[in-house]
Amino acid sequence: MKKYIFILMLLYTSCIFAQYATNDAYVPNNNNNNNTAAAEENNQNNNEYITNDAVMGRKPAVITTPITGFKNITLGASRQDTINAILSDNTMTLPKQYMTGTVDLSAEESATFIALEENKFYKSGYFIFKDDALYSITINFQSNQVDFLELLSALNAKYTKGAFLDANTVAWQNGDIRIILERPSVVKYINMNNVTTTSDVRIKEKEEAPPQNTRKSILEGL
Repeated sequence: MKKYIFILMLLYTSCIFAQYATNDAYVPNNNNNNNTAAAEENNQNNNEYITNDAVMGRKPAVITTPITGFKNITLGASRQDTINAILSDNTMTLPKQYMTGTVDLSAEESATFIALEENKFYKSGYFIFKDDALYSITINFQSNQVDFLELLSALNAKYTKGAFLDANTVAWQNGDIRIILERPSVVKYINMNNVTTTSDVRIKEKEEAPPQNTRKSILEGL
């Protein structure tokens, strides 16, 4: 009798583990019912997702809310309008060349790439242009000011629930415009029609370079 009870318990445990070994392992574990509902919703709406862009078999959540950009900085804006929007915002800082008007606006990099200075709120920020139209915004927040879960909650509230591409990445998409949230605290707004490898290369170059404001503060403190 004990033998049969043991076998029944083993079969029950196997069923429980099979239930959780699903494709929705990266849905936040609020509760079992929410996970099940999310899995059913994903299955029902599978045909509505953007195709040919899956990570681990997943696609961005298709939404109806328009995606315009970050704060007053809108995708499609000209370089000068983008600079003006950044300068008018009291949380973002551009390099001093932009403040004083001494930046060479005819130079190739300044025409296609703008980077924020690190400050209390932002670790870094990048704005990429093509044909004088902003198509990519990357905002890297200071994680001690704004963390991943706060960003996820705010984006879910504004755009409806995003789709987890993996444990560290959530995405939303409306037409050609996509938002990507990455750990620890990075938000990207991208016009997928204009994506090029140039933006990735330049962002990596900027990230690897020593922050100029940090170097300046060290030298001034001598």
